[in-house]
Amino acid sequence: MRILFVSFSDFRGGAAIAASSLFKIIKGTKKKFLTAEKKKKFSFEIFNVFEFHLITILRILEKILIFFILKKKFHQSLNIFNTKIYKKINLYKSEIINLHWINRSMMSLNDILKIKGKILISMHDMWFLNSTEHYSTKFSIGDDFISQYCWKKKKKIFEQNNIFFLAHNKWMFNNLKKKFPKYKKKFFLCEYYPIDTKIFKPRNKSFLRKKYNLPLNKIIILFSSQDNSDYRKGYFYFKKIMKSFKNSKDFYFLSVGKSNTEELNYHNYKHINFLPFNKIPEIYSLSDVFLCTSIVDNLPLTILEALSSGNIVISLNNGGATEVVNKIGYVYEFNEIGKLIDQVKKINFNLIRKKSKLSRSFALKNFNEVKIGYRYKKILKKIQSYPN
Repeated sequence: MRILFVSFSDFRGGAAIAASSLFKIIKGTKKKFLTAEKKKKFSFEIFNVFEFHLITILRILEKILIFFILKKKFHQSLNIFNTKIYKKINLYKSEIINLHWINRSMMSLNDILKIKGKILISMHDMWFLNSTEHYSTKFSIGDDFISQYCWKKKKKIFEQNNIFFLAHNKWMFNNLKKKFPKYKKKFFLCEYYPIDTKIFKPRNKSFLRKKYNLPLNKIIILFSSQDNSDYRKGYFYFKKIMKSFKNSKDFYFLSVGKSNTEELNYHNYKHINFLPFNKIPEIYSLSDVFLCTSIVDNLPLTILEALSSGNIVISLNNGGATEVVNKIGYVYEFNEIGKLIDQVKKINFNLIRKKSKLSRSFALKNFNEVKIGYRYKKILKKIQSYPN
């Protein structure tokens, strides 16, 4: 089987990391990973320097159009400018082309329709279910001409016999079937993403807390996102929860991620603006509780990594994350912040020891690279067998 992975990046953001991890676990295939933004040794750059600068300019044009014409809440992409990337993809003569996160103008919707071979689109967010938004609390189309154009193209993509869709949680899988019930035979479910449990694992907390100058005998609650100013990640909920503990001697709060928000002057709070990827596992390991306050989310790698590291995970009911956390942590509705705070107050070191073992066991059983790789390859073989 010849399979081609295509993603804007092989390292930047959850979707890119997920795509890279899935690529590595697919065994027994002739595979290549094409990307616009390369860091991993196994990847190949699909654009030259000139072409990469061109798609950067196209993305700026997209942002201008979005700012002046589209009035929506969450992050958006248009993918309306043809880059003719399909010509390069077609040169590989792959049996299956697995598209992951292909935004930032690297590939137009028209380009997708011109790719030869069977296409598997991995649903790392809701972009193919909306006209332009990557996420929405309800299906979002829009009345403006750009939204209508994008939605018309996406409907055409769903109509194609050679294009299939893959979800990594039941929430996204059910959204696909709800939005396009006519094409449900082309939708596949491969639950969870593979996590390297040898890297994301429980470690010596005292050693790590000394290393990062954090308190040794407090319960540390972690919040992490790529960009804390991203409204969808719900950093304002984290601040609201933290405010209830600003005078606490038992709890300490830690946030990680790019921050354009004001620094909070609490004695029991620290923010880390940037950490290299190899340091992130240490932050999970020194923490006790991971808090996910996203408004809507697919299947955050942060939750899977936190569970693998032995954290207690507490989340708002925000989509795909819920079905994982429901089984092993705590989930609350958006109007139940008070209940969430009460649950945090009940956490003690005995509960942490007990729940940490359960989190780790759940991760070892469910995020296993071999098990997920087997399911993924089985889906690829099924798609391969579909008549042309």
